Amino acid sequence: MSNQEENIKSLSQTWPIPTKTSPIIIIGTGGIVKDAHLPAYKKAGFNVAGLYDVDKEKADTLAKEYGINKVFNSFEEAFENKDSIFDLALPPANLLEVVEKLPENIYAIFQKPLGRSLEEGNKIRKLCHQKNINACMNFQLRFSPIMLPVYEAIKNNLLGELVELEVHVNVHTPWELWPFLKTLDRVEVPLHSIHYIDWIRSVLGNPKSLYCQSVKHPKVNELADCRTSAIFNYGDQIRCCMTINHCHSFGRKNQDAYIRLEGTKGAAKMTLGLLLDYPNGEPEALEIITENTDWVKFDIKGKWFPDAFIGVMANMQRFKNGEDEKLITSIDDSIDTMAIVDSCGISSQSGGLKINYAD
Repeated sequence: MSNQEENIKSLSQTWPIPTKTSPIIIIGTGGIVKDAHLPAYKKAGFNVAGLYDVDKEKADTLAKEYGINKVFNSFEEAFENKDSIFDLALPPANLLEVVEKLPENIYAIFQKPLGRSLEEGNKIRKLCHQKNINACMNFQLRFSPIMLPVYEAIKNNLLGELVELEVHVNVHTPWELWPFLKTLDRVEVPLHSIHYIDWIRSVLGNPKSLYCQSVKHPKVNELADCRTSAIFNYGDQIRCCMTINHCHSFGRKNQDAYIRLEGTKGAAKMTLGLLLDYPNGEPEALEIITENTDWVKFDIKGKWFPDAFIGVMANMQRFKNGEDEKLITSIDDSIDTMAIVDSCGISSQSGGLKINYAD
């Protein structure tokens, strides 16, 4: 193996762990908390001091399963512990009203999306500024073991000038796991592809404009939409697109989920194993190629779920300690992701440029 290949293999897959940690209080105990937040914090050794959910029985059950000693009886009781980091894992319809109840001068992580619309997102952001709440979004894809090495590869100029970014997902997603989705006017982009949009932004910056169409599927007719095509305008040198289908119900053989990033000197391909046979998932994969090497395959040590959730919390804990200079997915950064998500909805509703066919 060449020195360059060894350098690629040594790229970090994890965010640094804080030297000291604050207790964590989780608001909301839905499926994502059970499947990702709590397994991640247990793996990292973070202290979850308590849970709160309007459905106390559900919170009690989860607390018992994970050995958490405290289940709060109200928001107010939970928010008395101001030295904690508050992890709000709530549906978008409930986020604004809960942020209105948050005390001042705290640290908080919000589940995506930032409310039901850009308007709500801006209200939440304004409230955080007024209350001096240090807030970030749980855009954990940025912290995935297959994504962190890619950032480092870009920083080290292993890929050169970026010219291609494609997100391709063709899977079967069990939407029935999240009953609240049936109540939403938009589903696919605000609840799923928002992760890819945020990741695209973190690599290429904000696009100049976009085209997006999200559509329904006859087999999942109770959802507003579940498939998306999108093109992002980054000028005449970069091609960037998403092709997302959650309704491939014809077996595993031709399902796939990957992100492909290419530059003038190299390329990276990331396989999103979590999405294959969700929520069980399959192994994730990362390969990088640069000048004078073949494709270098990584030995990936973790998964998007739960390991990337460790990264978000580790960044927040380190920021609170003064060990990290900034919150990677701060609310001020994340509002631009919400702006793009909002524009995707507007674009989809507009139907695109009409074609003038001959008579």
